Amino acid sequence: MRFVIISFAVLGFAFWELSGGADFEPRGMRPAKPERVAAKTVEKAEPLVQVEPAKLVAKVSLTPYTPEPAPVEKAILTSEEQLERLARARASLSKGLTLFDDDTETGTLTLASLSGGLRALEVEPGEPEPETATETFAYERPAPDLREITGSRVNMRDGPGTIYPVINRLTVGHKVEVLDDSGTGWLRLRVLPEQQIGWIAASLVSKKPN
Repeated sequence: MRFVIISFAVLGFAFWELSGGADFEPRGMRPAKPERVAAKTVEKAEPLVQVEPAKLVAKVSLTPYTPEPAPVEKAILTSEEQLERLARARASLSKGLTLFDDDTETGTLTLASLSGGLRALEVEPGEPEPETATETFAYERPAPDLREITGSRVNMRDGPGTIYPVINRLTVGHKVEVLDDSGTGWLRLRVLPEQQIGWIAASLVSKKPN
C-alpha cells in the first residue's frame, strides 16, 4: 500500500513538471506569440558630396624670378660704313686737339674771352647809401596837478568812499598832488612832501588851476 502511494506521488510530480510547473498557463490564457519577420538589410547611404581627405604638402621654397636681359642685336656694319665712321672720328679728334692757329707762336697764349669774363666779374663800388636820420621823440611829461586842502581837518582814506579806513588827517593849506579823478567825487592824491598816497573827497580840495 505504501508503495502504491509513493508511485502515484512520483507520477503526479512528473506530470506537473511536464506541464510547465509553476509557469503553466491554460491554452486559452496564453498570449499569441509574435510572428517572426525577416530582418531587412539597411543599405549604407553614400554621401552626396565626396570629400577628399586633405593632403599635407611640404613647404615649397620659392626662388625670386630674375628676368633675363634682352639680347642686344649688334648692328652689322659694312666695310665702307666702318671706314666712314673712322674718318669722322679722326676729323673730330683733329678739331678738338687744335687749340692754336697756325699764325700764333709756340708758348704764347692770349685768352681774350677769359679777360673779358674777369672784367665783367669785377664789381664797381657803389655810392654809399645816405644815412637815415633817426628821429628822436622827446616825451614831455605833463606838469603835476598841485592843489591844497581847503578843509580844517580832512580825513584821507584808503579808498574812494567812507567805508574805507582813515590812514591820515590833513589840515588847511596842506600841499597835495592829484593823481587820478575817478569821477565819483573822490580824488586819488599824493601828500607832499610825505609822499603818502590816499583818497580825499573832491569838495575838500581846491580846484584845478587853469
